Amino acid sequence: MLVIPALSDKFAPEDEELKCTHDDIEHPEPEFADIEEDYNPEGNDHEGRTLASYSNLRTYGYYGLLNSAPSSYKSYMQRELIPPILDFYRAALKVKYPSTSAIRTSSSRICGITTPSVLKSGVANTDYVLMVDHAYDSSKAWVAECVVCLQATGTNRPIVAKAKVNRWKLKATNDVLLHEKNMLCIMHEITHSLGLTNTLFKYFLSSTTGKRLTGHITTGSLNGATQTVLAIEPVRSKLRNHYGCSSLRGLYIENGGGAGTAGSHPERRHFGFDFMTSGLVYQMQVTDMTLSFLESTGWYVPNYSYGEKFAWGKNQGCQFLTGSCAASSFDYNNFCSGSTRGCAHPGRGGGVCTTDRLTGSCRFVHPNVNYDCDNSNADNYARLPSAETYGRGKNSKCFVGTLSSTSSSAASTSFCFKYTCSGSQLTVHVGSKSAVCTREGKISVPGYKGTINCPNPASWCATVGTKNCLRGCMGRGTCNNGKCQCRSGYKGIDCGLSSSF
Repeated sequence: MLVIPALSDKFAPEDEELKCTHDDIEHPEPEFADIEEDYNPEGNDHEGRTLASYSNLRTYGYYGLLNSAPSSYKSYMQRELIPPILDFYRAALKVKYPSTSAIRTSSSRICGITTPSVLKSGVANTDYVLMVDHAYDSSKAWVAECVVCLQATGTNRPIVAKAKVNRWKLKATNDVLLHEKNMLCIMHEITHSLGLTNTLFKYFLSSTTGKRLTGHITTGSLNGATQTVLAIEPVRSKLRNHYGCSSLRGLYIENGGGAGTAGSHPERRHFGFDFMTSGLVYQMQVTDMTLSFLESTGWYVPNYSYGEKFAWGKNQGCQFLTGSCAASSFDYNNFCSGSTRGCAHPGRGGGVCTTDRLTGSCRFVHPNVNYDCDNSNADNYARLPSAETYGRGKNSKCFVGTLSSTSSSAASTSFCFKYTCSGSQLTVHVGSKSAVCTREGKISVPGYKGTINCPNPASWCATVGTKNCLRGCMGRGTCNNGKCQCRSGYKGIDCGLSSSF
């Protein structure tokens, strides 16, 4: 049985920061490989094609650079961590212009290392090669990086990348929650190498014609600062519809955080807990908006069923993007005030309201593993442990309130309760008791003092409370009524674990 610690150094607050290094570490410029692709630079050869007519992105993982790592670490990377990630991208992305020849290079060095022999001889039937490297750096400056090594000369699509992990920070583990955190960290870095990095923006193709884009890298003003804005489709239209802001210029790129953060991440104020914002990796979500960005590169066609529904700022209007972030201004508890304990936006658990270096004065609840509904040991920190439900796959969510079995003046805190959504009605199950939320507001629970804060039932049940298969079961199973049915050899709520994990 796997035991997830309630509190350990692995989940210390400072470990919840992801330091991206792809923009502030010097690397040789990526080379261009003259490979054959199914691509007509005159464009329009794919108009009217359906999703099914495109081929899935074929990926290849190279692990030879891990030979100098401890054998247990290489085994974790090669057997447990990287394979589900590559399976995800194979399933979630189709490639518009696949490689029709082997991916190879004649260069003696690539990405600062001796070119592996497999790239000298050529990797056939592949669209994207990931070389996995490692280091041990106790400076705490970084967790992982992923840089582009080769781009195709026709489409300029990245075809070879090198992911490097810091073994001092990214640990091999048999803890499910830490493994998920490791996985999201590496997925974040790989997505940079697929397109979300400022060195690739200029190479994007039109998602409709296939021709090289021009004039799409623009600027816009946010909170008095000028930021890079990508005026690209379809992500611009999707964001406008999502927020209810028809004047949104496009995808705003983060300008805060300094080197390694600014320039290659979506603006945190706009994207909240999306896994591609810089910083927090705990409880982050692989959203349909990031998949939409990848479609906007002109290189891929995503299967949106693999993305979690993006709820941050939904239908809140332009004011959400540029105005005051007072906690009372918006639905879904996107922002908060003070320093109280509450529910993190994804709804999976609690945390503390605090400022964030990338959202200016805006405060939101930063999640803490000790209050995570998926952590079976978090009941050690619960006010009503016998009435709350903790554990991976136990289907509880975070609710805020002052409930107590003894005091009518208890402080507000977060709880993990099971729930039932039915139409516009939300039922919160507090042990053997229940409370029915028909509208937003405070409600009492029979047998308890204090109250629960009911969210807006309709909007909460349509977003936070929706049953969903995390990350589309990683391409390793099928989604049945919000639950993953894993293929043989895989397990976990997202099928992200091997049967031997």
